[in-house]
Amino acid sequence: MNLHPIFVHFPIALLTLYTLCELLRFKKIKAQPAWFYLKAVLVICGTAGATVALFTGSEAKMAVLTGVVNVQVANPRMVINLHETWAKGASLIYLLLAAGYAVAWLNRFNLIGYLPGKILKWIWQFATKIQKLLIETNLVIILSVAGLIAITIAGALGGSIVYGPNTDPVVQFIYKFIVQ
Repeated sequence: MNLHPIFVHFPIALLTLYTLCELLRFKKIKAQPAWFYLKAVLVICGTAGATVALFTGSEAKMAVLTGVVNVQVANPRMVINLHETWAKGASLIYLLLAAGYAVAWLNRFNLIGYLPGKILKWIWQFATKIQKLLIETNLVIILSVAGLIAITIAGALGGSIVYGPNTDPVVQFIYKFIVQ
């Protein structure tokens, strides 16, 4: 059974909303205590959902390549591989951001004070430095927009597989730019 269409839309929605939240840079919004937690929940849950979507995508790929599901593109293997590559790229970008938010969230509970041993504390301090670079600089905007672009390309390629490369102007543009 092809479960990919069921699971793929939820993480797309969460990660798109997360990226939009990152783009809202107004001081009044950023000063709200819940703003951090909203973004953290969106990116962490979206990334978890993307992981499920990737696993179900493997099932969908097999269904297409074995002929169980009809496709609307001339070279389905190539388009599926491109779709998979862009989806994995987006997932990796958002995974970095989700890890950054997870570390920042745990730092709010002073996790380092509970860690035994110098090595674990050093590892956590290093993770905190990476977290600060990822989510406390403008790199967070660059990564979240790059993730959204990758999701858009992956989604357009997925749409072209199911509905054809001429299904809408965005899919048509991305298909011609990436595939042809």
